Amino acid sequence: MLHHAGAGPRTPARAWRARALVTTGVCTAALAAACGPPTQAAAPPVRGGLSVSYEAPLRGADERAFLRERRLAERVAEDVNGAVRLPRRIEIVGRTCKKDAVPEYDPETGRIALCYGFVGEVRSMFRSDGAADPDERTAGVISETLYHEAAHALIDKLALPFTGREEDVADQFAAYRLLDQGERGRDALLAAADNYDQYAREADPSDGDPSDEHAPDAVRSANYRCYLYGSAPRGKAAKERRTLVDGKRLSKERAELCEEEYANLRRGWARLLQPYAAAR
Repeated sequence: MLHHAGAGPRTPARAWRARALVTTGVCTAALAAACGPPTQAAAPPVRGGLSVSYEAPLRGADERAFLRERRLAERVAEDVNGAVRLPRRIEIVGRTCKKDAVPEYDPETGRIALCYGFVGEVRSMFRSDGAADPDERTAGVISETLYHEAAHALIDKLALPFTGREEDVADQFAAYRLLDQGERGRDALLAAADNYDQYAREADPSDGDPSDEHAPDAVRSANYRCYLYGSAPRGKAAKERRTLVDGKRLSKERAELCEEEYANLRRGWARLLQPYAAAR
């Protein structure tokens, strides 16, 4: 139920870290004493659904302030709660995690760990690349990450059926929710695609694990660009569509299939969630 995978020594690639809950333990029970109890609860649902809280940071005070000011977790929780009836509580917890840990969903506790250190790392990467608005781009990555982990929680708590790899399906859920949010959501998904590119550039190909359940970072970046391309109206967003097809991350051949790919992921997730649709 991880956003990223990996075992042994840390490698730079975003997709090859924190392999399993039993081996990484991102601020789970083993670190409860160090992390402290959750504080600053925000928007808890009446019964089930997503809620948000923030633990006092051992490190990462600036990152916690960044998250709280922008209400990134709260926005994701409100969106998911508005769309899906969840019978059980799922808590997004901002916290200081182990070094190099990344956000993850823990099915045993029903919690999504939102690591302050990961927020800081992504901000640093965008700043180093000279991004025009590194904080806004970081916010996009965090939103995508939370939707990805929320997808794992939905699959777990609702016992949703799916085919293929769960990690691919979770990425598709992130695209499904973000691309319905207009320009803000599109910018967030593109920021996530660019962040996967950053990790892919830093990765040592020899460190890749062929048995890993995640697609390589470069592939995940290409998939997000494909969904962006496939969701863009031909007239209004023609320039954006052309920009996405660069021949490297998204080829012309793949782009011809993207409208169908995007339509399929929307249809698939809509059908999965239809029995649990929240009353409006």
